[in-house]
Amino acid sequence: MDMKKIKVALGSNDGKSIFPSHMGLSKDFYIYLLSEDGKYEIVEKRKNISPKETKHGDTRKMKMVMEILKDCDVFVGRRLSPNFIKLRDNTKFQPVVTDIESISEFMEALSKSFDKIYTLVDSRRRGERPKEIPVIK
Repeated sequence: MDMKKIKVALGSNDGKSIFPSHMGLSKDFYIYLLSEDGKYEIVEKRKNISPKETKHGDTRKMKMVMEILKDCDVFVGRRLSPNFIKLRDNTKFQPVVTDIESISEFMEALSKSFDKIYTLVDSRRRGERPKEIPVIK
């Protein structure tokens, strides 16, 4: 049987720390593949080419970010934004919020919650929209 995996997207300007504000404002998106055995690897770095926000919670910006990251399962942010609520309610993406700054520390903490996060991601893959937005500490 194949090992379960989750594709995780997070925003960062330096590749070391998670962008402190809203994910969609970061310079780049870093894509990680997290396996159920707790191992993770960086798969790709993608430039954030979404338009500048005209107003907070801009839907054009959100749509562009979703397009850039369309093959990902989990979006990670340091803040619970209005767009994370929209993502939760209307999309296949599972938002996750954290106050952990370091990407490696966050990925370690996320791997400890793999089963819980995978269950949410799997529900979304089946078309369900769970209300939960996990907070990883």
